[in-house]
Amino acid sequence: MIRSLPRHLIYPPVLLVILLSVSACSGGGGPAPQELSLREKVAQKIMLDIRYYCDDRDGPPNGECRRPVTELPRDLRQLIADTGLGGVVLFADNLVDSAQIVRLNRDLQAAAAQSRLGTPLLIAVDQEGGRVTRLPRAESVAFAGNMAIGATYPDHGDRYARSTAAAMARQLKVLGFNVNFAPTLDVNSNPDNPVINVRSYSEDPQVVGELGVASVDAFQAEKIAATVKHFPGHGDTSVDSHTGLPRVERSREAAGAVDLLPFARVFAEAAPALTMTAHIQYPALDDTRVRTAEGEQIPAPATLSRAILTDLLRGDYGYRGVVATDALDMAGISNYFSPTDAVVKTFAAGADIAVMPIKIRYPHQLRNLEVLIDRVAEAVERGELSVAELDTSAARIEKLKRQYVDRDWIARGARDNIRLAGETMADSRDAELAGALAGAALSPIFPVEPGTLPVVDRSTGRIQVLAPSAEVGQAFRLALSQVTESPVEILHPRNAAATLADSSADVLLVASIVPRESAVERGGMDDLAGLRQRRLDSDALYEIYRDSLRLARERGRKTVFVSMRSPYEAAQFRGMADLQIASYDYKAYIDKDGGLHGPIYEAIARALTSAEPPPGILPVTVEAGIRRAGLP
Repeated sequence: MIRSLPRHLIYPPVLLVILLSVSACSGGGGPAPQELSLREKVAQKIMLDIRYYCDDRDGPPNGECRRPVTELPRDLRQLIADTGLGGVVLFADNLVDSAQIVRLNRDLQAAAAQSRLGTPLLIAVDQEGGRVTRLPRAESVAFAGNMAIGATYPDHGDRYARSTAAAMARQLKVLGFNVNFAPTLDVNSNPDNPVINVRSYSEDPQVVGELGVASVDAFQAEKIAATVKHFPGHGDTSVDSHTGLPRVERSREAAGAVDLLPFARVFAEAAPALTMTAHIQYPALDDTRVRTAEGEQIPAPATLSRAILTDLLRGDYGYRGVVATDALDMAGISNYFSPTDAVVKTFAAGADIAVMPIKIRYPHQLRNLEVLIDRVAEAVERGELSVAELDTSAARIEKLKRQYVDRDWIARGARDNIRLAGETMADSRDAELAGALAGAALSPIFPVEPGTLPVVDRSTGRIQVLAPSAEVGQAFRLALSQVTESPVEILHPRNAAATLADSSADVLLVASIVPRESAVERGGMDDLAGLRQRRLDSDALYEIYRDSLRLARERGRKTVFVSMRSPYEAAQFRGMADLQIASYDYKAYIDKDGGLHGPIYEAIARALTSAEPPPGILPVTVEAGIRRAGLP
């Protein structure tokens, strides 16, 4: 009867159900595994996204559904209640402001409380910092990501890894999340890596391990379950697993010394709650072959490899936490296997949670979850999946929920949670921390020639900024206006040559954001079409940058090249700018009043007016980029 009431009338009785179900469970984590039916055990092992949902009863309109779920539709509420779904992952589209996020997460937990056993949900998000952030920038402070933290390591050790993780955990917890898909422990040893690059702390596995330990400790001290990823290591790849299936060609010894080393250290010293798999082939770790949907035999992706997830991860490394897959809708899996086959194979390999195996965007797709659960249950009954391993897996998930589902947050009223969320998100100490990290991370890529600094002083006339987008240009304009009265002109790559030829500016700053955004930055597979439409040819863009820098230097202007993402690209511009610096980040938010919230832009502006070079130290070897580019 409660299910048929309007949403705004549900809370009082549903909260009572939540409280009764939580108090009846061991520590609030859910029922003991033996109390679950076979189908309920399977459902607990599935985590769906609810990024979009269109309740058009006549089926899909023209194009894909792009209606963000910011309030829980009745259809999805009923689905969660009827199936006993184990978890949900939210994306930026779902997250508008703190009050709305609190209401959505309370609705999700209320729906879970209406399932037969009332087991609460794992509610997850990708809040890594840097390139991958999901919380709304209008309220939450966004910290520079892992490679920025790695650049501070020589002077600051694990200070920023620990402090930023703690700050993000406090934000997530007060909003009702209990799982963060962070930190990334990939060792970025391949300059051509399109999907990891600045998401990695360093090319040094020891540094990655130490900073990973600090991050996991800080997340879990604040009662947010940390997820180390992407096991066994996605760093030495040149293919994005959103679009293909990467292959790592290291020896087993090299794997242990590089890719696996940070995981081994973090497992031993920090006991991360979850480990996420990588959709990569790693023949040195498993050379067995699996049959695809087309009948082809291919080396087993790590996500589907028992040798990697059970023998190596649990056997050799003794890992006792929960193993979650990376999103199963990514091309590295979905191009080769049906959703059911992928789920059965990854459970057989040793995964506990299948993340995003199917999409539910329309009412006619609601039944797909029941069908998936039935087919996996049938695989258990046929003996394809072990009953004993299923029970052990369900017990791990139950323990995870007992440890990290926040009973106090569930018990508090919506108004109190919204108030606490607003107070936490507005904490000025987070903004100070983000600014300190941005300044400490900013790194000179090559030695700075004497007399270069400061780039901007009282004698500076016009400053030109060649920016890859209007938004980046505006962020630079606002940041520079805080440190100089010199006029700032924003150039677009397409008209840079003509403008430079007629200009009398004193300084040219070229800001580069290459490689372009990958699907993970925007969210996932739903974003690939838009990214393809927006993609510019990087070779053509680089040629514009070279011509612009060359012309500016011929005219005696000071020149600055800023790598705002991967610093490896700077190898192609060595000797072409007076100052080359890496920021590892380019994200900013400009509020409705025109105010800039962009610590990295403010750090760059301060660096241009300083007589001292930036303090950060590159955590990767740019000379590797020189070799890849075929330059001398």
